Amino acid sequence: MIKPCSDACLEKLKGMVLLFAKFDGDFDAEVLNDLILEKTGREISPSALNMTFGTMPSKFKPSYYTLNTLSIYCGYASWDDFCGLPTS
Repeated sequence: MIKPCSDACLEKLKGMVLLFAKFDGDFDAEVLNDLILEKTGREISPSALNMTFGTMPSKFKPSYYTLNTLSIYCGYASWDDFCGLPTS
């Protein structure tokens, strides 16, 4: 079952990702994708990263795959683990 993407959890996750990536204000989705791939073995397209981080407009919240991958990048097992949600 897909868990909801709470705005507060998403903002916290985005902040942690930027901290782990050591970005100081200049967001670069391609660099971030490379860092994520190197650490997790998973890819997120630069477009999806730009939409998630608000540098490209989107009508939708990030996919569960994107949320999981970003959470894994930050050292958590999953999005559910990051948000402290029960897994079943």
